[in-house]
Amino acid sequence: MKRLLLAVSALLVLLALLVVAGCTDPVRKVSESSLRNATARGATEEMRGLGYEIRKGMRCRTLSADTMSVVRVQCVGRTTRDEPVRVDAVASDAGSAHPRQEFVIRVGGREVVRTPCLGQGCQDRDR
Repeated sequence: MKRLLLAVSALLVLLALLVVAGCTDPVRKVSESSLRNATARGATEEMRGLGYEIRKGMRCRTLSADTMSVVRVQCVGRTTRDEPVRVDAVASDAGSAHPRQEFVIRVGGREVVRTPCLGQGCQDRDR
């Protein structure tokens, strides 16, 4: 998971460099894709740690953003107990060297996690 988080961070830094160079469209797609994948995997791992198993994986989509500096992703799925799961991820300052991320996981409409990172790579970080 640490490698995944490092890869997402590296891609966001690449986004910042390419935005400065004026190449925004291809980079935005890479950043959105990276955040979608990291959110799906990280949320599944985070949920497993809380005693929830996700059935058939998470389906994620990128939500439209008003600016290149914010990337929003929403993932949905169901637990093996047939409870609906929704994950909202936001990467703010995505065009900077130090993007901020927030992940919110809801099960059955009830918030169970709100954190700046997901999965095992977060164990050593302040939540």
